[in-house]
Amino acid sequence: LPPAPIPKDRRKADDEKLLINVSGRRFETWRNTLEKYPDTLLGSNEREFFYDEECKEYFFDRDPDIFRHILNYYRTGKLHYPKHECLTSYDEELAFFGILPDVIGDCCYEDYRDRKRENAERLMDDKLSENGDQNLPQLTNIRQKMWRAFENPHTSTAALVFYYVTGFFIAVS
Repeated sequence: LPPAPIPKDRRKADDEKLLINVSGRRFETWRNTLEKYPDTLLGSNEREFFYDEECKEYFFDRDPDIFRHILNYYRTGKLHYPKHECLTSYDEELAFFGILPDVIGDCCYEDYRDRKRENAERLMDDKLSENGDQNLPQLTNIRQKMWRAFENPHTSTAALVFYYVTGFFIAVS
């Protein structure tokens, strides 16, 4: 048998159902669910700026696919990173709603960090290419590759091996 619904008189008096419209897609949640995180846009009184009196709902002209993950963060306390979403768009949505990426769950944090690193490396490579990286002497190019490997050992397998071997010898000595 399914559990019996909680009678209305047992619910907190200040808890009410809220309707949130995100670019035409409607989401429902409880006020107390949002207020668990008062330092965020939805958890604070700042959300009232987005309230539409006529429709009796909060309206956000944002990405509804990413918002689904944001709302689940309020419900469960765990923020997940959808691998299929654009990293920049995801970060922009988190920033808009006042959620720090630090709260991304352990199950997704490694994927998020890897995508962030790949994105930063791609931007750095693009910037170097724009500045005429091909015209640099071969020695400078090798030096830059070595610098990247030492600075971020996850850039290649060789860099990762060097990182662990160095760590081993430091620990042994």
